Amino acid sequence: MNLLYACADSATDPLVWSGIVLNCRRALESAGAEVEIMDNIPFECPVHLRLLHQLHKRFGRKSHILQIEPAILHRAARRIAARFTQGGYDAVFSPGTTPPVYALVPASIPVFAYLDASKVSWIRTYFGLNTICERSRRHVEAVDRASLGHNAMTFFASHWAVAEAARDYGIPMDRMAVVPFGANLVDPPTRAEVEGWIGARPRDALRLFFLGKEWERKGGPEALDLVRELRVRGVAATLDVVGCNPVLNDADRALVELHGFIDHSRPEGREKVRQLLARAHVLLFFSHAEAFGIAVCEAAAFGVPAFAADVGGIPTIVRPGINGWLMPAPFSAAEGAATLQASFARDGEYQRLARGARDDFETRLNWPAAGATLVQHIERALARRSSKRDHIGFT
Repeated sequence: MNLLYACADSATDPLVWSGIVLNCRRALESAGAEVEIMDNIPFECPVHLRLLHQLHKRFGRKSHILQIEPAILHRAARRIAARFTQGGYDAVFSPGTTPPVYALVPASIPVFAYLDASKVSWIRTYFGLNTICERSRRHVEAVDRASLGHNAMTFFASHWAVAEAARDYGIPMDRMAVVPFGANLVDPPTRAEVEGWIGARPRDALRLFFLGKEWERKGGPEALDLVRELRVRGVAATLDVVGCNPVLNDADRALVELHGFIDHSRPEGREKVRQLLARAHVLLFFSHAEAFGIAVCEAAAFGVPAFAADVGGIPTIVRPGINGWLMPAPFSAAEGAATLQASFARDGEYQRLARGARDDFETRLNWPAAGATLVQHIERALARRSSKRDHIGFT
């Protein structure tokens, strides 16, 4: 199977989309697909659209989304179609970065897209549809409808995203599939290393872990509330914060260790994160909005269960009683602290959840597993497409 891997950004940069674009390509290759890259597709924008965008930025009360203008996407689609017809490919595969260059490729070309959410669902979740102008709202819905309707198959990272697409556009369930993203790790620890770390984590002092660039959206204040409540209850809890440097008062500063942004793509950065996760008991992931949550997959590789908010795509990753805990909104620090205390008080429960997290990484939250599942779905979809075409020709 020969795939044209088409995307707007670099398919070799480990920092693009948190490493998903690079690791997905490698996963497809490891699963036996031949992959040819068509990346950095030019963003060709007519002058009048650039002027319109600037007017919205200066004078508009709502945002204009340039990347989903049909004139731009049609130009990208023509480039992809021309490359496809020249190369003898079986299908186009496109990871869902912005802009969605795959969206307006002709329906005669089999396109497989891999997304964390539809465009409408993504905007609604993170910003609210009322924040974009009427023109952009019309276009984003039209682009979603066209792509989801024409794609040979659309892969989503979570059950939530599939349900959103089915509800918003009536996409049949057999045209979609749930394939969780994998952990973006260059050198994941071995099972033996993880078992040693789980056994070495003390039960009288908790190291809690926060990972994210956006302190507010990722639930940093809620994580800090939980640490405060645990301290009130006599639990020696400390929060390691990676990815940002929130402004804290002296009292809160005493509860955390700030590590700032750590570059995972550099060996020294990977080693630092490795050390922090090795000693961590629990990943705190109380996001207000989240289509997926790669950090949960990465923590699972280290045998670190997640305590997460029950929002968006997170429940596809975090399974209560198996690899962590889910907290419904609105967040309650008292309930969260009681949950953790009870789990650590029951002999062997934390260790079972930590091993369950590692089990989930090994079986479904890794890129080889995702690649194998993607290739299986693509092969079956292409076979159905070929059979249908042959049947139509025969009749």
